[in-house]
Amino acid sequence: MKKAAVIGVAATGIAVGAAVGAVSLAGRSRSINVEEHVTTPPVLEPGIDRDTFLEHLAEAIRLPTVVNVDRDRNDPADILAMHRFLRSSYPLTHEQCLVETVNDLSLLLTWEGTDPDEDPLVLMAHMDVVPVEPGTEEDWAVDAFSGRVIDEELWGRGTLDDKGPLIAVMEAVEHLLGAEFEPRRTVLIAIGHDEEIGGAEGAKPIADLLRDRGVRPWFVVDEGGAVADAIAPLTTEPVALVKVAEKGYVDLEFTATGDGGHSSVPPGSSAIGNLAKAIQLLEANPMPARVGVLAPFFNSLASRLDPRLRPVLSNLGVTGPFVTRLFGGRPETDAMIRTTTAVTMVTGGVKPNVLPQEASAVVNFRILPGDSVESVIEHVRRVVGDDISVEMYGEMHSEPSRFSSTDSSAWGVIQRSIEETFPEAVVAPWILTGATDSRYYTDFAGDIYGFAPFTGGMDMLSSIHGTGERIRVSDAGGAVSFFCRLIRNAQPRP
Repeated sequence: MKKAAVIGVAATGIAVGAAVGAVSLAGRSRSINVEEHVTTPPVLEPGIDRDTFLEHLAEAIRLPTVVNVDRDRNDPADILAMHRFLRSSYPLTHEQCLVETVNDLSLLLTWEGTDPDEDPLVLMAHMDVVPVEPGTEEDWAVDAFSGRVIDEELWGRGTLDDKGPLIAVMEAVEHLLGAEFEPRRTVLIAIGHDEEIGGAEGAKPIADLLRDRGVRPWFVVDEGGAVADAIAPLTTEPVALVKVAEKGYVDLEFTATGDGGHSSVPPGSSAIGNLAKAIQLLEANPMPARVGVLAPFFNSLASRLDPRLRPVLSNLGVTGPFVTRLFGGRPETDAMIRTTTAVTMVTGGVKPNVLPQEASAVVNFRILPGDSVESVIEHVRRVVGDDISVEMYGEMHSEPSRFSSTDSSAWGVIQRSIEETFPEAVVAPWILTGATDSRYYTDFAGDIYGFAPFTGGMDMLSSIHGTGERIRVSDAGGAVSFFCRLIRNAQPRP
């Protein structure tokens, strides 16, 4: 489903907020100078064929697996073409793994381990992509579904979200099978077909199937992170952002009523006026902020923080109120510390000279871990009062996830795999402000993480769902190497 804020925007917002905070505390108005970080290639596993990865990813990009919210507009032939492509491109995987089609269009691959007592590792990806926004086609340097390489970058819709990670997983499994690697721990590869519209017909049935079979994943790795070249001015060194939690989601419909009739004799308070007052109250009274949720992120960067920022961000017990005010003043940073309120749809009235008896608005809430759908509803009902009807809108809603551990052996595996592939990067846990398919595993899996083994500056990482989505050609081998190491490192020691 569409993410509320992409990695680049969120990370940039944190950095800007922190920079201004440091400057304010120091009583200075000058800006903080930051040197541009020079990236270095990732460390590769022996025998990785980066060219094959690039060729296969380009071919996958050229399959336009776009999904629309109106499911009747979606052509299953596009997804089935991806099935055929995966089958022809990864023969060893399809010969030696059990391949199941779930709900006609999603895939579940099982690479059976030699020790049935070990809980499996689940690697998640999805085949579908969002459409290119109409009217922006010419803003792309190349056709969004061409899979072309320009200036050492592979362009195309889905390179980052999520065909790049999908192809990297498949290449890693094919490589390890070719090397006659035998896992002791079973590896499950869950590939959805409708993540961008909620995953209800893809990832959810896969998760339900595994739950019904009594599968209890040791840990799950899905999308939701990447390696930022730097998060200036926090640090000029690369940061591997790993999702350890994600926000929940709910849409609420607010309905106000009033006397109808002719506009020439209006009442003192109309339905639209009552609705407008409720909206104003909502925006003026957001859910409480909790800047403490960022403490693990800041702590992980402590040794690399700019010295002027370290005392501000490493001592939230003291500086928390100040940082809360600071972050609350910018949409990008405010979204990181509270449940957000966004009025997205308003209806009411059908004619200029007729007073409507009813007016309504739909408000979208992205729910910070620690809050809940119920607590959001309780909050808004207190704010708008009894005269405004509040009901859930649409089918899509989810609770925020729990926090996955950063002290567990599972975290150690993903951290080690990242450090072996991107040795210059510091690994940092963070909260994804959107939602992913991994939420369907929350009630029966162990730790759930999100990470895609690609590097980029903020402009590149912000291209997810936007114009110019692309990856660096130099990341090809590293992406495959990361998943090879992840699978190896996840195996129990003899």
